[in-house]
Amino acid sequence: MKDNLKIPYGVADFKRIRNEGYYYIDKTGYIPLLEQAGSFLFFVRPRRFGKSLMASMLRCYYDVAEKDHFDALFGGLEIAKTPTENKNRYQVLYLDFSCIISSPNATLQQRFEEYLCVCLDSFAMLYEKHYGTEFTASLKGLSAQAKFSTVVEAAKRMGFPLYLMLDEYDNFTNQMLRAEGNKPYRDITHGEGFYRSWFKLFKAAFDRIYMTGVSPVTMDDLTSGFNIATNISQDPDFNSMLGFSEEEVLRIYTDFKGVGRYMEGDPAEWVQSFKPWYDGYCFSEEQIGKESVFNSDMVLYHLSALVKTGKAPKDMVDRNIKTDYDKLQTIADIQHRQFRERHGDDAVNENIEDVLPLTEELAATGRISFDLVESFPAEKIADEANFRSLFHYYGILSMAGREEGQTVFKIPNACVERQLFGYLRGAYKRTRIPSWFALGKLAGAMAYRGEWKPYFERLAADLKDTQPVRGSIDREIRVQGYMQCEFGHINFYLARPEMELSRGYCDFALFPERTYFGDVKHSYLVELKSSKADAPDSELAAKYAEAVAQLAKYRADPFVPSLARGTTLHQIVYQFKGDDPIRIEQIAEEAM
Repeated sequence: MKDNLKIPYGVADFKRIRNEGYYYIDKTGYIPLLEQAGSFLFFVRPRRFGKSLMASMLRCYYDVAEKDHFDALFGGLEIAKTPTENKNRYQVLYLDFSCIISSPNATLQQRFEEYLCVCLDSFAMLYEKHYGTEFTASLKGLSAQAKFSTVVEAAKRMGFPLYLMLDEYDNFTNQMLRAEGNKPYRDITHGEGFYRSWFKLFKAAFDRIYMTGVSPVTMDDLTSGFNIATNISQDPDFNSMLGFSEEEVLRIYTDFKGVGRYMEGDPAEWVQSFKPWYDGYCFSEEQIGKESVFNSDMVLYHLSALVKTGKAPKDMVDRNIKTDYDKLQTIADIQHRQFRERHGDDAVNENIEDVLPLTEELAATGRISFDLVESFPAEKIADEANFRSLFHYYGILSMAGREEGQTVFKIPNACVERQLFGYLRGAYKRTRIPSWFALGKLAGAMAYRGEWKPYFERLAADLKDTQPVRGSIDREIRVQGYMQCEFGHINFYLARPEMELSRGYCDFALFPERTYFGDVKHSYLVELKSSKADAPDSELAAKYAEAVAQLAKYRADPFVPSLARGTTLHQIVYQFKGDDPIRIEQIAEEAM
């Protein structure tokens, strides 16, 4: 019955989902494809995309200890129709390295080996009927390596195939890079480092390995110790293995209609309403334009609010979704510091990327082009191509096309945009901090009363008090990035950078965010023009004429009436000479 449907928001235990009646989107059809892909698989995705649930499901499928529970766990799912020969064949060692937490009373190696000891003891108890109670007792008091060797030797001797499920393989190494820098990290991942040594043991011990993480950085550093894994992260067959396809999201919202207070609205319309917020991820070039993926955590967050209140959440950004800008900045800082230590404080390395200018460029244009690097060492994280690749691995950028021989990456959705703009807003150096409350009041007057000029004038004044994050950045990108950052904080609108209209790109298209602010009365098309402080009048006049023509072109787009329906649409030219606004002018106004 529908009343018994439960939303699996935050639940990553497959067994619990199936036994306690949580709703499950069937991903078991990927099992045969995974087996065909190889015996040692490496798969990275951004956080909160469902990696742990997938690993938990695979564990239940392959674990011989779950053999008697197969029908209860997999009955009605796709894999139950045609299970593979490997069903319930393996003894599974399941490791989740996010459980390894640093401690002032123990070294990282001690904490690592303590965790392995716990997991190996649990393994022995789980399969005690195969090995006997004496075997389980014999492991007590042994070191982690001795326990591991004893378990592996016994399994091989008795003919039991072993499967390693390693979730969040790079969790504590990423923490180490952020907190301690490259040298301690290198000590454990190179030479005779303990982490590298353990991966050598893993390689020799298991018949199959499935390993997940967020980025390939640690794997590159471990390559010589573990050089047998197949990286399926960009494989088109697995583009939507995690997250939800649009078809899956529509199925969820159709099935849940009538549960709790979710009584009103067409499920398809609900999906379209939050598609700009949660969709837009693509992880394989072959799937660009064919298949995009919704972030599953974001979708379930929205559904939870809908079932509880009958309305969309007021804040469309789930507070549990935290991007990794601070981590990227910290890692970049480590690389800059190391470079200065080697070459002096005044040295410049043009191959080193800065997070702030890149973020400002993204805010202004919404896209950048580069060749994705599938693997690189930690010591080269801040090199330009590697650093940009990290933005993709952390879910900040998504594949969007090909251009002049490179892959085009874009900000996937408004949820990521909002967080990116928030980071950038907090990072600007200012001579004074604006009153965000006052700015919010001006934004409300613009959205509901059409009083747009005070808001635009205030942004221009604030821009003059903001130092550029890098002096060499293109002036128009600097101005546009700043303005996009501020427009992006108006809750009433979905402020998309460089929105495509009539085969052109409108600088700022402010159409109502209708899931919660359907009563907004005014929409805006804004064209920004920026010139140097010494630009001649002829250049200023030409740019103004160009802006007027572009606005007319954007207004002619057939989608504009539906996007602006029920509002008054304003066309605005926003023109700067240096940091000074020389024209904030409305070209046209019409009821839609």
